Amino acid sequence: MKKIGWIMLAAFMFTTWMTPGYAAKTSPYRIGVNLELTGPWAEVTKTLKNAMMLEVERINKAGGIQGRPLELIFEDNGFEVGRAAANMTKFTRDKEILLVVGPFEDNLQATTRAIAEREKITNIIICPSNPMVRDLKQQWAFNIAQSDIIVSQKLVDLVLARKYKKVMVFHGAWPLAQSLAEYFKQFGEEKGIKVIVSPETHKPTDIDMTPQLTKIKPVLEKEKVDAFYACTGGPPGPMITKNLRALGIKTPVLGTHAFGFGFIIALGGEAMEGVEFPSAKPVVFDQLDENDPAKPININFDKRWRERYGTPSDQIAGYGYDTIGLIEDALKRIKGKVTRSSFREAFENTKGFKGTHGIYQFSSTGHDGLSKKDMVFVRIEGGKFKRIQFPGFD
Repeated sequence: MKKIGWIMLAAFMFTTWMTPGYAAKTSPYRIGVNLELTGPWAEVTKTLKNAMMLEVERINKAGGIQGRPLELIFEDNGFEVGRAAANMTKFTRDKEILLVVGPFEDNLQATTRAIAEREKITNIIICPSNPMVRDLKQQWAFNIAQSDIIVSQKLVDLVLARKYKKVMVFHGAWPLAQSLAEYFKQFGEEKGIKVIVSPETHKPTDIDMTPQLTKIKPVLEKEKVDAFYACTGGPPGPMITKNLRALGIKTPVLGTHAFGFGFIIALGGEAMEGVEFPSAKPVVFDQLDENDPAKPININFDKRWRERYGTPSDQIAGYGYDTIGLIEDALKRIKGKVTRSSFREAFENTKGFKGTHGIYQFSSTGHDGLSKKDMVFVRIEGGKFKRIQFPGFD
């Protein structure tokens, strides 16, 4: 009888060990990732995906978070609003998904944010998004990158530091570029800068802006502008500078924060010499002040990134690192049961999180994690990114 009793007890313990209740304690925290893995942003989102996977792997190898691993569930939205919305809806209906990261592109975010708000699930946004969307004060959406407002204010600081009085703006014909142009004009004029926004624009697919720049050239000469703001991102940036120089225009060129990628220099070549722009810290992390907490974080991450992928890390990879780090930090601070609501509350109460891009602060009244202080000024010099500093403006 004693033998039978021990067998029954062992069977009971085995059965208990196998029940969902035990498994729940070690089941992963599942994170939905809604990205443009195909389409024009595919290479950028590949970098973001790789960075997130690298950090999740690090966390899981160290035992996870309170014994539970992280799991990333990727869905490709193909750079289509409908697919982005469908992916978001799919994630919200899976009760095991704790939060959703993405989409990346500004044009897709308004829809996913609205779904997140309705379904009450945290939506972490990577790419800078239109301030009008951010001003909706949605409770479930959080922003990683600086907004157009902050980027524009930082560029105005650069213009003031250089003592430029007149700036010509040549912007792209899409919402993000238009927003950057509008805010730069607003903040620039408030500081006494004459901002001339060209009626000529360009598309992201344009490979030669000579026709538009030929029309702009007489205005540049007549107004005697001090700087030319190429308000754009991606390949159009270096194409604009090459076309400008080919037309004999030697006016200093200013760029957006999207100029901080190696391929920009490679595409533009010598024409990129002297271009200046406000930048994220990972672009020049080795040149940051020794007491800047972002410096050692970037050095460590860049080393691991190079070991895995064989290339230098960049600002997009840094966003992936920071996103996973912020999620890990929030999960560690949750007291009691981890739910969508408790995660949102913990994320909103993030204070002083040190990442590759700077120090993140969130609150009930502010869902923008980074500030203007988390940006630096950069100049392209000798085919490399060089940090430049101006007393009173850094």
